[in-house]
Amino acid sequence: MFNEQVTIILYANDVAKYAAFWEKLGFVIISQNEIDGSPVAEIAVVPNGAVHFMIYDRTFIENNSDEVSEPSPALIFSSDDVMGLYKDLQEKAVQLGDLTQIGGEYVFNFVDIEGNYFVVSGK
Repeated sequence: MFNEQVTIILYANDVAKYAAFWEKLGFVIISQNEIDGSPVAEIAVVPNGAVHFMIYDRTFIENNSDEVSEPSPALIFSSDDVMGLYKDLQEKAVQLGDLTQIGGEYVFNFVDIEGNYFVVSGK
């Protein structure tokens, strides 16, 4: 049976810089290691959370397993304070899309340092 633990793989051109970007947004760096000399980082919203991200070096994956080096997955993050998070990301100079209301929820997107888009939704 599956459990609630989910790990999502992200590919980056510069793993350390990419992990630092997410750390700036409030994520926690769980670990930073190497596989065959290639950097790998694990991050999460909270250390014991159910969802973690593994960041692999894109070149390493392309050289060793190019069939899995697709673009980043489409992710939707949840927030209990979307407006507060939006303002926080503005202050951190993160590229943001417009904050819009859809039904009873607010939604916006943001762009990471490698041009990937992510969505935030919530109240």
